[in-house]
Amino acid sequence: MTPAVRLELVATWEPEDGDLRLGRAWLDGREGDLVYVGREPYLEGPDGRIPIPREAYGAALVEALDALAGEVWGDDWSSAVAELTGINRRSTARDRVRKHGLPPFALAAVVRIAQRPDAREFAAVVRATARYLDVHRYVAAPAIFDGATRALVQLRGLRVINPEHR
Repeated sequence: MTPAVRLELVATWEPEDGDLRLGRAWLDGREGDLVYVGREPYLEGPDGRIPIPREAYGAALVEALDALAGEVWGDDWSSAVAELTGINRRSTARDRVRKHGLPPFALAAVVRIAQRPDAREFAAVVRATARYLDVHRYVAAPAIFDGATRALVQLRGLRVINPEHR
């Protein structure tokens, strides 16, 4: 019988102890932190670290991503994740994520973006930057964003975008 797993994905910006913590996990009545050691997910609680079975974890991960990433990118979140990470699109499809998960660095970044109060808008900027990087093979972020901001000011006939944030 497959154990019951539920996830609440929440990313911190820096790993505290070298292991990536990505929220909370529930496994057959146990509750604890969701911790990645390498690419393997564990529930860390009072009994120490317990490996989360891959099959059960994969189903819970897709369910959590459908809710979290779906709010940002809609039903096609897997394509957005592929484009943002540069990972093969097939590898980010729901069935593959269910079976193999996502690299922890990619999962953490997706969760961090989704947690932002401006998640949809910020995700669009990051996605546009990923497209730029794919074509031009470099990102000079300050110059790109300065140029984009100047173009937007001109396109909209503005003097400044937001005078309170000079």
